Amino acid sequence: MASILGGGLPPLSLQDVLENSGRLVDKFLQDDRSYLDLSEQLQVHSHNQPNSSGLHDFDYPSLIEAGLGLEALPEVTSVKRLPLPPELTEQFDRMQCNCMMGLFPEIERAFLTIDSDIFVWKYEDGGDLAYFDGLNETILSVALIKPKPRIFQPHIQHLLCLATPVDIVLLGVSFSKFHDGEGGEGSRGEMHLLPEPLYSIPTDNTFITAITGTDQGRIFMAGKDGALYELIYQAEDGWFSRKCRKVCHSTSSLSFLVPSFLNFSFSQDDPLVQISIDNSRHILYGRTQKGSIQVYDLGQNGEGMSRVASISQHTILNSAALIARTVEKSNFKSIVHISAVTSDESANIHLIAVTQSGVRLYFTTSPFGSQCMSPSMLSLVHVRLPPGFSAGAITQRPTNVHTAYHSHGTLLLMSSQNEDSDMLWVINSDSFPFQKQLMETHTSLLVDGRTWTMGEIRRPEIKAQIPPGTVQRPDPPVVVTQHIEPARTFIILTAQGSHIMRKLRPVEQLRQLLIDCGGPDAEEVKAFFRLHKLDQACATCLVLACSRSPTEQQVADWARMAFFMYGGEAQYNFGSQALPFNQLPLAQHLLLVAIA
Repeated sequence: MASILGGGLPPLSLQDVLENSGRLVDKFLQDDRSYLDLSEQLQVHSHNQPNSSGLHDFDYPSLIEAGLGLEALPEVTSVKRLPLPPELTEQFDRMQCNCMMGLFPEIERAFLTIDSDIFVWKYEDGGDLAYFDGLNETILSVALIKPKPRIFQPHIQHLLCLATPVDIVLLGVSFSKFHDGEGGEGSRGEMHLLPEPLYSIPTDNTFITAITGTDQGRIFMAGKDGALYELIYQAEDGWFSRKCRKVCHSTSSLSFLVPSFLNFSFSQDDPLVQISIDNSRHILYGRTQKGSIQVYDLGQNGEGMSRVASISQHTILNSAALIARTVEKSNFKSIVHISAVTSDESANIHLIAVTQSGVRLYFTTSPFGSQCMSPSMLSLVHVRLPPGFSAGAITQRPTNVHTAYHSHGTLLLMSSQNEDSDMLWVINSDSFPFQKQLMETHTSLLVDGRTWTMGEIRRPEIKAQIPPGTVQRPDPPVVVTQHIEPARTFIILTAQGSHIMRKLRPVEQLRQLLIDCGGPDAEEVKAFFRLHKLDQACATCLVLACSRSPTEQQVADWARMAFFMYGGEAQYNFGSQALPFNQLPLAQHLLLVAIA
């Protein structure tokens, strides 16, 4: 092959194409790795140098005011709304004491408790309703637990932990297998709750307010008395232990010196209400009703337990006020949610707390740059104000936030509007992945009904094997992985039913722009290239252009047109005459890489 491209350019041999393609791939891979850690984007350089953000227009930039020629990008789209199964609506009429709703994303189910009964169903279609009515007391807390290995029979794939004022019960959960040809990838068969509890122990007058499990199968429980408990279970009784028992991890070795009525009256004022676990670092965090935060070290293998630190709400409030001095102190009150930040999200930020005003408080548990993953402290390092606090802000601020969810750079806030509706805020940095400071877009949607909870529908993850001794970097931004990872999907559960929403990746945003504009010859499509720069925008076009779906052929054609229309003008690099490949537009660079 004497030449790959004509048109007056110097001839390129196949060897030239291969060598230059390799160099180009290396360059793009290096560019894809140029994203910053969350702490770097927040411009926090040390655990003892805290700062704040959210007070400037560039923290939440308007795409119009940024001069991109793009009014807005769609952030989320509604996938489906499903009412509660009709069998459950009848149960509300029989309620006497208490009801509660929640999600089991691990098994694609939602649950509803009404007094002493629990009902579980598939939230994506409302089917496969299962129930358990073997308890006599009102259910206070529920959790789905991954069982410890080699304790139960293989067919018991999960444990359902139920707490009442009197008992703590472990139920076995199994799933029937699909016949050949049934079910899709990741689908499960019919769910079965074993009719008899695997374990049942008394609560000893402890009201359990929350239950959470670890990846190793440990079960931790939050007490209304302010204490952290663990439900320890094993296959057989030991010499000094029963098969199942409850252990308090908040009682010190000197607690016997304090009269029990003093311990009770003090802790009853501030119940432990939430537990969040970082399985990557083996750290447990607890949040009390008044906003204090506790830190426990679960050991290097996740099997230990030691209390590390506890910060009162008063201390957090004063620290936040000192960091963001120009902000009214009341915005830092009432922490409503905490979320552990795993090692694949950030090396230095370990916990995020969300206040009722939508303020995010970022914490670390060790000095920055420490090679030890074990926690040694809890330090507030950054305060992030929500949209609406900058001088030029025209958007309203979140208020009365009562539920939140955070994972991998996406924050969902649910704020009360009135008794019959909530406002969902979606805040994320997907549109600005390579910036030197954290820049985020935001959108808000009205939600019918009062939200009980929200979460993410997890899909099988594609994780690269990290060689031992290699320092793990946070996961790359979605614009880098969108060709291999599906769009993130979230679910909102209300008394009316479930609302499933999809977070749009750049590839879906470009697709929607092409459809709305009727093709690539539009200012909005040009603006997409300016926003994501030529390399990422061209790669996004290729994702769409390579679609083989018959219903997507028009979009694929438009994407191919946009690829060549906006892929860059030819430029001659006078300093690299030995590399005539550099004369080509970026679109032809990428095309030649594909050909090679």
